[in-house]
Amino acid sequence: MNLTDAQIEGAARSFAQSGIIRIVDLFEADLADRLYQHFDSEVEWSRVVSQGELAWDLTPEAIAAMDEDKEMAFLTKVHETARNGFQFLFDSRIVSDDPKERAAQGQLLDRVLDGLNHPDSLDMFRKITGAPNIRVVDGQATRYLPGHFLTSHDDGIDGQDRIAAYVINLTRDWRTDWGGFLQFHNAGGDVPLALKPGFNTIHLFRVPQMHSVSYVAPFAGAPRYAITGWLRR
Repeated sequence: MNLTDAQIEGAARSFAQSGIIRIVDLFEADLADRLYQHFDSEVEWSRVVSQGELAWDLTPEAIAAMDEDKEMAFLTKVHETARNGFQFLFDSRIVSDDPKERAAQGQLLDRVLDGLNHPDSLDMFRKITGAPNIRVVDGQATRYLPGHFLTSHDDGIDGQDRIAAYVINLTRDWRTDWGGFLQFHNAGGDVPLALKPGFNTIHLFRVPQMHSVSYVAPFAGAPRYAITGWLRR
């Protein structure tokens, strides 16, 4: 990763104060460009939605097989759940927690997760968060298309040992009007902070903390690409 000692020290001070930070130019420019191309033309995406405590995946074949009526019925059911509870709808490519499985896959995304779990990277995350017991970084690639969203939640799940969450944005030229913002909620339900998707930018925030991803507008002109996951003790 492309961070100086001064940037790490500054990020640590900001994280200690607010529990939410943004760091630009995380990767070398060439790697960020290659990741964008990888997501845009090589990754095989599944569509994921919430079913209670589980996630349900639709394969690319299942998505392609949906006619208009089936897609409308599917979206109606998803929206009914989202109306009064937790729900999400976006595309994903999960990355294995097992380094051997990542090596067998061998895609660029798998190699990037290896890099995030390199001892130097883990040490950087420990310094920024002030959590010396971070031992692993998990992750997935995400793609938000028009109509996709993630309703409010705090990431605090028993047994997951999550210290912080991260979103590495790989979205070029995103317009504010398109939605897809990482939103942080206060106790009254207001949104005092909303972070726009960017390119080669990481948003890192303490867990638990109430947040959501706002609805991506039907007229959004590009996919919202990111790598997301958690730093775990």
